[in-house]
Amino acid sequence: MAAVAGEAARELGREETPLEAGLSAEVAGVVERAWWPAKVMDSLMPSFLVPVEPRWSTELFNVPATLLPRPDELGISREHVYYRSSGHRGESVPARLLWYVSRGSSYEEGQMVIGCSQLDEVVIDLPDALHSKFEHLGVCGRDQVRAIARRDASGRAMALRFSDTEIFPRAVPLRRMKSLAKSLELQMSLMSLSKISNKLFQAVYEEGHRRT
Repeated sequence: MAAVAGEAARELGREETPLEAGLSAEVAGVVERAWWPAKVMDSLMPSFLVPVEPRWSTELFNVPATLLPRPDELGISREHVYYRSSGHRGESVPARLLWYVSRGSSYEEGQMVIGCSQLDEVVIDLPDALHSKFEHLGVCGRDQVRAIARRDASGRAMALRFSDTEIFPRAVPLRRMKSLAKSLELQMSLMSLSKISNKLFQAVYEEGHRRT
């Protein structure tokens, strides 16, 4: 992995960096892409928790699963886009995203972390411009993107372009995520996209891969 880190640094025009604690976000992002699904947990790449409604997580990730067929392009695409309000929460690129499915029509459908992705691009614009740019990657129609923008005082929306999604072998329930955060003496918010500690990302990631 050290060789990959060195190559990544050279591609970015930076000095070759040994694979050690504090690796820059840019180099860590290239390393994680090359070694997917490996994660450089002690790097400077930030992590964010993204609440997503069950209907959109089903469309994007097929979690919760549905009996209805998903569009083929969603199933085979390496990258997707998710739309939300335009308010910034300190998003930067590259970054890791933890997907938290919010409450659905039943308890079993929501309140769980289902996987993670790498954030590749953040764009804020008018809804029609966003939809035209990312239509081939998203599940929202133009009217749905417009509806998101109407809820924002600026009349704009945000598109998060992400890739290399990894669905966890086992979802991490909300109560377990809260327990992990408490054990690390960390705070977290589930109301909107929020930055979280890489220590919490690591704890949740490892929990999602823990064997029963």
